[in-house]
Amino acid sequence: MSNIKYENWIKKGLEKGLTDVEIYAVNNTNLSIEVYEGKVEKNEVSRLNTALIKGIYNNKAAKVKVENLSDENINFMLDKLIDAAKHITANEPALIYEGSKEYPIVEEENFDFSTIEPTKKVQLLLDVEKGILKNEYVTKVDSVSYSETESETVIINSKGLNLNKHHTYATCFASAVFEKDGQIKSSYGYKIARKYSDFDANQIINNCIEKGVSQLGAQSIASKNYPVVFSNEMFGNILRVYASIFTGEAAFRNLTKLVGKQNTKIASSVVNLIDDPLHEKALFKIPFDDEGVACKKRYWIKDGVFTDFAHNLKTAEIFKTTSTGNGFTNGITPTNLYLEPQDITFDQLIAPIKQGVYITNLVGLHAGAETVSGNFSLQAAGFEILDGKINRPVDMIVVSGNFFTLLNDIENVANDFIFGLSGVGTGSVKVKGLTIGGK
Repeated sequence: MSNIKYENWIKKGLEKGLTDVEIYAVNNTNLSIEVYEGKVEKNEVSRLNTALIKGIYNNKAAKVKVENLSDENINFMLDKLIDAAKHITANEPALIYEGSKEYPIVEEENFDFSTIEPTKKVQLLLDVEKGILKNEYVTKVDSVSYSETESETVIINSKGLNLNKHHTYATCFASAVFEKDGQIKSSYGYKIARKYSDFDANQIINNCIEKGVSQLGAQSIASKNYPVVFSNEMFGNILRVYASIFTGEAAFRNLTKLVGKQNTKIASSVVNLIDDPLHEKALFKIPFDDEGVACKKRYWIKDGVFTDFAHNLKTAEIFKTTSTGNGFTNGITPTNLYLEPQDITFDQLIAPIKQGVYITNLVGLHAGAETVSGNFSLQAAGFEILDGKINRPVDMIVVSGNFFTLLNDIENVANDFIFGLSGVGTGSVKVKGLTIGGK
């Protein structure tokens, strides 16, 4: 982190009349590289130091965000915070956390990506671009990019809390356009890595090409109700969109149908939805949230039964319970949310289906999914399932249904488990039936 003495900021805040002061500081270093048509188009390094200063004044909690941290502007920012607190009229809990009794021990090595020569990173991208272009159906590689991030976080407050965490990761992403007989499709491949040796150019190339080529020749399918299988990545995206309905914030604002449904069966008995900050397959292990509360493994749904809402400090106070360690700067969110898989392969999952649809792409999730009612209507693409096997590709279809009904209609979760780009882990999911709008 920077050499700023945050203790001095806290001391000055208390001298100015704040009851308590907390500093949430983040130091991010990012490298971004992009290549296009064999040339480097972007090679940028950015460093950003930010701090969120929280203070309580006359029992009102206020926050101010500071960029380009320096001791010189602290008096101005503290005065701004006090002024903000004076103008707060909402009657909400004013809380700064003193710390949990214990925190999970995280044993992870953070790889130093800066030790890898920049030319090696560029060559990775050039190899990926060249490899994708070799495919006869590829007309264009839209983008090939590499990014790496190093992030350090410190939470320190006047109640004695003093925590820090540090993580590094890198991503390689490629997207391309495919064409056959006048039909155009786009596809992508990616890899998120915790160490540089995890990158394999051929894996990213094949991932992109297989997705793109497999959709060439896709046609629509007759409209009716079909058994549906969602790919692991797509069902993870669905869970991410609907994760907000399981939060105390949604309950407080009456933006979820789950109010009053605690300890009630809301899903199929095979559904175990778990938030596990230390999951071994997740990108990061998360010992504490942004409010300094220790994170712990917790069932959101157990054997189909909704347990209770996820809380931050504010909603925990409102509902007279304890924080679940899900208080992050963008609200109440899961750490590593996942749907527990069963001991069943993907082939076994689809084997009983006489005619169904395997969905591998969804468009417009945020616009086409209504979280309060649970209704969704989404443009989709994937494959027809015929006599228990993947058949022809399908596109130009719309899958419609209701999330709460879908939870009850889940029949199996395959063991092809991944944590996708959504950050949610799941295997492929078989649903009893959904309405497919096609031709």
